Amino acid sequence: MLDLRDCEIAFTGRLTTMTRDQAFSLAKVFGAKPQNWVTKQTDYLVVGLIETALGEEPITKKLLTGTPTISERDFLDWCQARLAQWSRSLGG
Repeated sequence: MLDLRDCEIAFTGRLTTMTRDQAFSLAKVFGAKPQNWVTKQTDYLVVGLIETALGEEPITKKLLTGTPTISERDFLDWCQARLAQWSRSLGG
């Protein structure tokens, strides 16, 4: 499973399961380093829903940087896995 601890991550597109502020908070709590912009230090770009006109390529400037991408679902799966690790370590 992907491990985002200590990784610098940015978000693009519309997140369908949470607000951007909630995503930043989750990332921080579980050990990632959320950023507002993609930089050379960005490890992953979390991609939400990118709406386009019919027939157009779904693209944002952040996607053009060549930064490795993961889906919003992958981000949520990582958060859930981190929560499960915490629960086990607390004896739950």
